[in-house]
Amino acid sequence: MHAKQSIVVISLLALALLLLNGLAQADASNCYAIKNDDSKNHCLAIAKNTKSYCYSIHEQDTKNLCLAQLSNQKSYCYSIRSSDAKNQCLAIVR
Repeated sequence: MHAKQSIVVISLLALALLLLNGLAQADASNCYAIKNDDSKNHCLAIAKNTKSYCYSIHEQDTKNLCLAQLSNQKSYCYSIRSSDAKNQCLAIVR
């Protein structure tokens, strides 16, 4: 697995954990403990419901996933290169 794909998978797992635990818009303090900057920004974007954190993400697939989630627009999913991540994005975004 490539590093970029790993970041996307880690971000998706982090998001899934947030959503499953009902913390999607809760305390963002745990996000600050994440060492990977892209994953941290994705976590903060979701926890704070703030798109500006998405724009701080360097890895494009993760950035598009973040924007898709916060904008609730599937159009961002179609810009994701990893087919697994794209399909997961399409499944998550309504």
